[in-house]
Amino acid sequence: MPYIKLEGSSRPAPGHPVTESHQSPVRIGREPGSTILFSGDAAKVVSTRHAEIRFEGGVWVVADLGSRNGTYLNGQRLGAAASPRLTVGDVIRMGESGPELRVAAVAETLEATLPEHRAHPAIEGKPAEVRAYGVTLLAAATGKRFEARGTRIRLGRGSECEVQPVEAGQGETIVSRVHAELTVGPSGGLALRDAESKNGTYLNGERITRAMPVRLGDKIMLGQGGPVLLVEGIGTAPLKAVPRPKALGQHTVIGLIGQALAKARRPTDFMRAIAQEVGKDAGRKMRWLTALVLLLVLLLGGAVYGVYWLLSRQAEHTEQAVRTAEDSARAESERLRRELAEARAAAAPAAQVDLLRSQLEAAQERTTQLQAALDRAQHALGEQLAVGESRREEAQRDVQRMRDQLAAAERRAPSQGLLDSLRRAVAAAETQTATLDAKMRAIRATDFAGMAQENQGAVALITVSLGGAYYDGTGFIISPDGYMLTNWHVVADSTHAQPDTIWVTMADQSLGRFADVVATSNERDIAIIKVRGYQGSALTAIDWKGTKARQGEPAALIGYPAGSGFARDRASVVRTSMTAGILSRVTSDLIQFDGMTTGGSSGSPVFNADGEVISVHRAGLRQGPGFALSVPVKYAIPLMPPALRQRLGL
Repeated sequence: MPYIKLEGSSRPAPGHPVTESHQSPVRIGREPGSTILFSGDAAKVVSTRHAEIRFEGGVWVVADLGSRNGTYLNGQRLGAAASPRLTVGDVIRMGESGPELRVAAVAETLEATLPEHRAHPAIEGKPAEVRAYGVTLLAAATGKRFEARGTRIRLGRGSECEVQPVEAGQGETIVSRVHAELTVGPSGGLALRDAESKNGTYLNGERITRAMPVRLGDKIMLGQGGPVLLVEGIGTAPLKAVPRPKALGQHTVIGLIGQALAKARRPTDFMRAIAQEVGKDAGRKMRWLTALVLLLVLLLGGAVYGVYWLLSRQAEHTEQAVRTAEDSARAESERLRRELAEARAAAAPAAQVDLLRSQLEAAQERTTQLQAALDRAQHALGEQLAVGESRREEAQRDVQRMRDQLAAAERRAPSQGLLDSLRRAVAAAETQTATLDAKMRAIRATDFAGMAQENQGAVALITVSLGGAYYDGTGFIISPDGYMLTNWHVVADSTHAQPDTIWVTMADQSLGRFADVVATSNERDIAIIKVRGYQGSALTAIDWKGTKARQGEPAALIGYPAGSGFARDRASVVRTSMTAGILSRVTSDLIQFDGMTTGGSSGSPVFNADGEVISVHRAGLRQGPGFALSVPVKYAIPLMPPALRQRLGL
């Protein structure tokens, strides 16, 4: 019988000075129901399901269960797939500074525990007990339940599988015909094994390369992105083989009679057959010869009847044994159903808690990211509003100063020409002030913070290598598979038609991806590039027809002014900047944006008040700081591959 004894080492293991177990596995963690349960200060570095000690292949091994701080054996951290053998004196530590357990004793067989014990021939001849498992699996996506029972339960899309979680036409490219198997492991526990599937089998998010034990609440995924099955119930039922009726011994009196009768064709052959049977082993059967002859002469009829009676009784015993076995199997099946129902009731809340916990963590992470983006957008907008307010107040002061000058000139009775000139200057200043007031009101009335929060995830920092020099710009994703719009002058120049290398770093990320040029237009200063291996968010509200830009409306630009040196924070994560303003000029060939821009903003998307992309920022005006020119996005359509145009409905 397997046996292991664990003691708290030099580090305290509160509540577990000694743990002895004959059962596999021995679970270690903070989860209620663990064999060794840690709590309080000792549990600070211990995960909910931290490690497991199990009996496999006739030896005790230890394995990490994907814990956050790792599991250490004799000072060495265990790998994800490592399951080293345990011996007396080994020290298991949870995390670098967590509690320790020392292996005080280990026995791997009954003989090791009791050296004086030896298997008895009668025991060796005892029929082996076969342990079957009954499981209930819950499909996470559909809520459908699958129940199966046996020593091998196959999972896949083939008709030979006991569990087929894939419906016709769904997931066939991910799930193999026989994808995985639930089998009885060496220690008698239920284990999951990949059946050489094309896309692999995952247990609790980790791809398995060998048989792994399965517990209530575990998640089994058939291939990356394939169906997920929750282990809702597990039960066992020993199935003993039905004993076969023993044949009548060939070396008994009745056996000799039976064989003689079978060989005898005529009454005169009967005695000859008896003599032959006896003669085969004369030395051992001579003592029976007298009794046989006497019995045959006097009780031939009774002996034949006795043979028939014995065979009939044996058949009755066999039938009774079969009925008893059937009743036992029926009772075991009923017990298994009850265990499955109890296990399902106990496991369902745990699975639901795990699912809700993962959803909560994902929601909290998204909320944190969105809040950070909103704070950045509000900060940038506040700075721009402060600048605009300062300009508006300065314009008002200029108007008042010019009015005072006009009043003073009128009192001095100057020439009519000077008065007209001053009046025109005052009127122009008043018009400019009124325009600034209108711009500020329009900007304050537009939800730029929401616009930034919704769209900045698809805006990227572009870094290009041209002839050994490096340049920065901006681009934005227009399709989920990575097609991106930017300027021609961001990815090329007059001496380099093609860049040496293009790196694209998405907003709120630090690592870049390689990209390739798809098509460019020097005339329109527009380019299409494709990010390698990209699958993610894209801008979908885009004015491809060129009808959503109107002069005087509020507008915004999201990009990376001043390039990567200004865009990256201390953690090297790139952060977007937002500029708000109005559309001061709109023609069929260009859109003029009245807002602060600088180098690095080239290729940025320009949004109207409804959050629709209307143009690609091109350049600022040197003679007019704060005025920028952009190219309507409709000019990118002729550059697109036909397949991309079809997907975008253009």
